[in-house]
Formats: sequence, structure tokens, C-alpha cells
Amino acid sequence: MPNVGLVLSGGFAKGAYQVGVLKAVREFFADGEIKYTSASSVGALNAYAFLQDKLDIAEDMWRNLDFGGFRAFTRNYARGSHIADAIAKFEDTARPQPFLYTTCFNTTKRKLNYINLKNVKASEVQDYLRASVMLPMFSGPVVISGMKYIDGAIVDNIPVRPIMQHPLDYAIVVHFDNDNYLFENDYFDSKLIKINFVGNGLIKNSLAFDKNSVSYMINSGYEEGISILSMIFKNGTDDLDYIYRKIEFLNELRGKKKFRLTGDVVVNNINKVLKRIISSKI
Repeated sequence: MPNVGLVLSGGFAKGAYQVGVLKAVREFFADGEIKYTSASSVGALNAYAFLQDKLDIAEDMWRNLDFGGFRAFTRNYARGSHIADAIAKFEDTARPQPFLYTTCFNTTKRKLNYINLKNVKASEVQDYLRASVMLPMFSGPVVISGMKYIDGAIVDNIPVRPIMQHPLDYAIVVHFDNDNYLFENDYFDSKLIKINFVGNGLIKNSLAFDKNSVSYMINSGYEEGISILSMIFKNGTDDLDYIYRKIEFLNELRGKKKFRLTGDVVVNNINKVLKRIISSKI
């Protein structure tokens, strides 16, 4: 079995699209076969549910969302009660904590942390997951061991950086940016199966938290995921030569790449966030 990674970006309501993609991923990889995972914001909640083998619960949760507008969203979702309930449903104390990096910005030390949930206290897992989706414009930081944390997606929304240190054969990256990114270098980028969906106006709406929109996004994510992964894994998930050729083919179809040095992205975005922090009460 190859060493496979998974990266999920943030995107508010667009996280419903990720649930569909993850349903497709599950048709190719059994529980436990994805070895290294990294996620930002709502992607961390989806990744956690997936790794805890609770994707069916996550799908039910998403399909039952119906916030009906921005005010209801800020009241029910961003303030944390809905998030806490979801995390509690995903958690399984009978299983070890998953190998999942979640991005949290430490406002106390003014730095981005990639928190591996496998290495933190069990009692703090829910706190780090809540922190990973706490945007300062909607809610205050989550305090963990005397440190204040907020959503790290404001610094690194597509956190490929944490999994780069591991011996990956390839990774599936799900994000919503319009740009065709080249991540870090040609060698690393050639191992990334990129799934993004930006061509539809509804998918671009990060606050489309009504049942019809969510259902559409889940179904679209599944169809897109199946389409791409069926082509990539036509000869199985362990035929690396074939997989790399198909990754190269898809990258060429997407056209000109925008170079994305993850280290530079992180540093530049931290500097932007620090300017906001200095003028705020976070």
C-alpha cells in the first residue's frame, strides 16, 4: 500500500463539497489507508470525521444545515455551539486520535501552529478543532493551556506544508482557489492529485448554508471526485507510474501554473495577520 496524504482547505459552506469528495475517496481507500492528513478551518472538521470513520454522520449533519442567511450563520455556526456539537458526534474515544494536522494561529505568540492531533492530550482535541474554525470577525479565540488560538486558514488555507516532511507517494488536495497552483517545487507538485471546483457560482458562495445548496455541493463533490479518481486510479491505487502520468496530464489540462511557495505564503500571511492583531483586542 502506498503512502497517501490528504489535504483539505477551508471554505465555510463549501466544506459540503469536500464531504462529497471524501465519499468518493472512501470508495478507493479503506478506513486507515490515508496515512498523512492536513486541513484548515472547516476542512479540519471534515477530515476529522473522515479519519474517525464518521463520514456518514458528517454528511447527515451537512444535509440538515439550513441557516437561512448570514445572520443565522453567525449566530448558530460561527459562535461555536454548532461546531462543538458536530465535533462531539465525530469523536470516538475507542479509537486512537488520527494523524491530522490542523492549522491554528496562536495569537498569544503571534505564530501559526500546525497541530497534529495525534500528539495532543485527548482532552484538548475538541478545543484545537474548535480553534481551527474560529474566525476573529465572528468569535473570540479558544484558550488552550493559556494560549489563545484562532482559525489558521487566515494564514495558510491549503496546508500542504505539514505533510511535505513525510515520505509521501502522492496526496489528494481539495481546495477552492481559481489559481492552478504549483506547490513548492515541480517534484512535490507532481505527487499531488488536485481536486477543485470553482466553475459554478453556487460553489463560490461560502455562505450558502441552505439545504438545497448543501445537497447540490455534496453531490457535485462526489461526482467530480469519482470522475478524477477513477481516471487516476484506473490501474489501482498502487500503480505509481500510471498515477504520476495522469497527474501530469491533468496539470497540463489546467493550463499555466501559479507558483506557490508554501513557506513564503505562510510568512507573508502571518505579517498581514499581525498587522490586524496589533490594531485589535485579540
